Amino acid sequence: YAIPSEFYNEFQDILGELLMEIYDEALNQAKIPQTWTEALISLIPKEQTDPNQIRNYRPISLLNVDYKILAVIIADRLKKILNHVIHSDQNGFLPNRYIIYIYIRIITDVLEYYETKLNNQMALIFLDAQKAFDNLNWQFLIEQISRMKFW
Repeated sequence: YAIPSEFYNEFQDILGELLMEIYDEALNQAKIPQTWTEALISLIPKEQTDPNQIRNYRPISLLNVDYKILAVIIADRLKKILNHVIHSDQNGFLPNRYIIYIYIRIITDVLEYYETKLNNQMALIFLDAQKAFDNLNWQFLIEQISRMKFW
């Protein structure tokens, strides 16, 4: 966390090749350095709230710049093909696909079902996977990225 992004910007001509070697090794071995899995958490106060209440803060994770550079490289490469490999039912977090579309589709499907099944009761449940990032299998993810040749 001690090396600021300005350092990487200032010395990118020198660091670029070295970082690419580190990234290639990490991806080829499907193993990332421990420091890439760590973050420094900082609490940012929400505006116009009581600073004495912990619920009035939002956490942000400060990541290592070398990890963030690799993440941007991979993300840029993935963006080029994601719309072609991810099913059209996936609506969130993709260019020109919006999560609101899935809600509209769900509501439409529910209304159509309700109109055809007037005598039946129905229930609708929305689930959110908490701490999904914490449960990510990093080795599997790196192996898949490697297999699909995204780096």
